Amino acid sequence: MNSLSLTEPVLLGGASLSWSAQRRWSWDFFAAMRNEHLELSDAAGNPSLEVRVSHYVQALQKGGNWRMSRLYAAGWRFFEQRPDMLRDFPEPITISQDRLQGIPERIFKPLLWVFIGAEGSGTALHHDVLNTHAWLTVIEGKKRLALHPPTPCDDDYDAQRKSARHVLATRRNRGAWRYLEVAKGDLLFIPATWWHEVVNEGPTIGLTRNFASPDIVGSVAARAREQGHLALLPWLEREMA
Repeated sequence: MNSLSLTEPVLLGGASLSWSAQRRWSWDFFAAMRNEHLELSDAAGNPSLEVRVSHYVQALQKGGNWRMSRLYAAGWRFFEQRPDMLRDFPEPITISQDRLQGIPERIFKPLLWVFIGAEGSGTALHHDVLNTHAWLTVIEGKKRLALHPPTPCDDDYDAQRKSARHVLATRRNRGAWRYLEVAKGDLLFIPATWWHEVVNEGPTIGLTRNFASPDIVGSVAARAREQGHLALLPWLEREMA
């Protein structure tokens, strides 16, 4: 991505199709993970169950465990158990463009995750952690999103979520709401503080990272201070100097 000033969603069709992850991270690849574990969340995003990756993927594929298959692997830090997987994709945003990647892992865990879920699973209306940007790509399946420019939704969250769900149901833009589909191999950039709700179409595997380009470091630092992540401030404020 050439510009670091991300103010609108950017969808790059087929941009990750050449990544090794697109060839290697098949359903069989994850179904063979018998030693790795991930945490599953319920529809409200609450942690619900920790399971082996193989058991969860097999439940999605075969439908034998109905309860497990209805839960969502929403944010698995895969690299903690499988660092080899980091070699399967290039970073769309370089380390020099992402001020978070310079923070030691002992202080701040990278905001890099795999999401795995069944048809209809997804993430309720939100904007991303610490007012960061995000990129995401789909490895298997399809993700559908309703996105809204930055606005104080907190006081009217239920009404805003109703609008987001309407956009997803109709698959059309509505007012300021944008509707986007991210298919296998597409790469989507979501600007900081843009609201978005995500639903998976079919069993889906996605990869995403949150990042802080130089132009938003001040906002990220302010959010970190508000939320009590004080250990991050020396690193972020150094980037602001």
